[in-house]
Amino acid sequence: MLKNKTQSVLLLFAVVNLFGYLALKGFFHSSLKINFLLVVNALLLVMYFFNAIRLSKLDKTNPNGMVRSVMVGTLLKMVVFLSMATWYATQVKVSIGIPTLIVAMGLYLFYTWIEIKDEVYKK
Repeated sequence: MLKNKTQSVLLLFAVVNLFGYLALKGFFHSSLKINFLLVVNALLLVMYFFNAIRLSKLDKTNPNGMVRSVMVGTLLKMVVFLSMATWYATQVKVSIGIPTLIVAMGLYLFYTWIEIKDEVYKK
């Protein structure tokens, strides 16, 4: 059941990891904190699977429950994302930088969009 839904998110995960790997190997110069983005990417993938499993157990006939569940999943991802970014910034003692946070938020938006798209259109 989750197999059909996960193709798009796994493709996004692979593309981000490929760009991160190429940046770490020096194929192109990037001012972004690539290690931070790779950790964010992995964390968002885990949260996607957690929310997908939670949504698969939901009663599909109750639209209010569906909306609440999607909103709770989005809020949960946001809280985990913000807490991990704060933890990273306090532990590493190195500034992450605004461009890195903007790219990380873009990844968050892509994962959320894919999660909602997969649930609404039921691939």
